[in-house]
Amino acid sequence: LYLAWVVALLATLGSLWFSEVRQFVPCVLCWFQRIAMYPLALLLGIAALRADLGIRVYALPLAAIGWVIALIQNLEDWGVIPTLRVCSARAAAPCDVHWPVWGAGASLNSVLTIPVLSLVAFTLIIGLLSWGRDKRA
Repeated sequence: LYLAWVVALLATLGSLWFSEVRQFVPCVLCWFQRIAMYPLALLLGIAALRADLGIRVYALPLAAIGWVIALIQNLEDWGVIPTLRVCSARAAAPCDVHWPVWGAGASLNSVLTIPVLSLVAFTLIIGLLSWGRDKRA
């Protein structure tokens, strides 16, 4: 539970750092992922302090929704599916912009993008929350 909270907190702080410090404008799908991730950072933190494993009932569906959105964005980036119409609704932040994670010359930029980081974070949260069983169940 604590590790899931740490992942959600790091993902939340990372997304804020990319948008507020590095000035990367989030696209529509990025905002939807934030809508799923930000409450997880708060809810998992409270649940971790209280050792409340019952949060899984609420957190897993939220993380799963974020995971699906992150997967869709990555499939767009990888050219597997066409760009969604919602992504072209706001020209200021199209979904197909590949923001560099560590600078323009980083060799991992073609593989390690912000949508990939989001997908990894949601995957970790789902895995950590699914690991082990509640003794009350």
